[in-house]
Amino acid sequence: MTEESIHGSFVALRMTRNVNIDTQEYLQQLITTIPSYSLSEAEQKTIQFEGIQKYIYLLKIISSKFKASSIPQELDVKIKHNIHQSIIDQSPIHLTIPFGGYKKWQLPTYPLPDWAELFNLVLIRDYVSSIAAAYKPGVIIEYFSDEIFVSRMNNYPQADLDQYNNEFNNFVTWFSQYLPKNISVKCSKIRDQISQAELMQRFDVEIEKQRNQWNQLPEDQKNYRLEKSERNYKADLSSLPIDEKNKILLESTLVHDAFIFGDWETGVPWAFGEKMIPIGFRYTGTWGIHLRSSVSSTVQFWIGIGALKKRKDSLLPTILTYQQYLENKSNLTNTQVNIIPLPNPNLQSILEV
Repeated sequence: MTEESIHGSFVALRMTRNVNIDTQEYLQQLITTIPSYSLSEAEQKTIQFEGIQKYIYLLKIISSKFKASSIPQELDVKIKHNIHQSIIDQSPIHLTIPFGGYKKWQLPTYPLPDWAELFNLVLIRDYVSSIAAAYKPGVIIEYFSDEIFVSRMNNYPQADLDQYNNEFNNFVTWFSQYLPKNISVKCSKIRDQISQAELMQRFDVEIEKQRNQWNQLPEDQKNYRLEKSERNYKADLSSLPIDEKNKILLESTLVHDAFIFGDWETGVPWAFGEKMIPIGFRYTGTWGIHLRSSVSSTVQFWIGIGALKKRKDSLLPTILTYQQYLENKSNLTNTQVNIIPLPNPNLQSILEV
């Protein structure tokens, strides 16, 4: 399946451009065109004879046009239940997107969001517009920031995390004017539901459990996890003695594991509460629907940088990993644009590859 075929009827308008349309005009159309979805005759018959729940679930929520991998059985049951409950209550379909709440520090756009975040908003808008067209209560999209523990895990200054999250909220507020009337997008944080002090107390209990299990892990798994922590840790640890470096990285790894595996969520439903349907872009396992993050990428938007793929007669939004950015750096062009009236320098130009 080609990138262009993935996205059906709105490809011609949103995801490609005529050679005579420049980057500025392309991005203007991509971002500011409010979707106007018309149900096909087959879709209308599905709703009429099989019900709105089947339409929302089978034809839209798990659509292969957006989904990056299959849905585990346990999650499948939960999604159907939550859609059913929303329909009974005539409440909006509530999609949640837990995300890092930071920009990867090695990227040139750090610490602020860039086009990766906007391309994700565009994709999610297109993902839900066909639901909203058929279901009057509409859709709520709620991004949930995990930033509350990132400073401890990856040594990010809290001021940088706050700046990122404030600016991401500005993105969402500005972008909301380009949504169908029964779709809303909002930003939330784990810290809206629990204090950082309380969360860290819960983490400390789980960290000790994880620490006691660490020595039982195979050496290759230990090394892999420490290396991953080193890539994410905001500091150059290469000059430290190996024992001291590994001690720092182990603590970082254990904080991560406390978040992923720990029993800290009592009374903190955040992105997994009643009638919520969680979405992820990588490492979703059984907790969320694995979607593409942009039309031509599955890279998590907060650890990547937004760019446009240039083809002979088209452009495609994409999100590059840091490694892809480095590999393509010599071939990247930086095109000046003036579209979004936000004081973010990352939006004054866009990379093309």
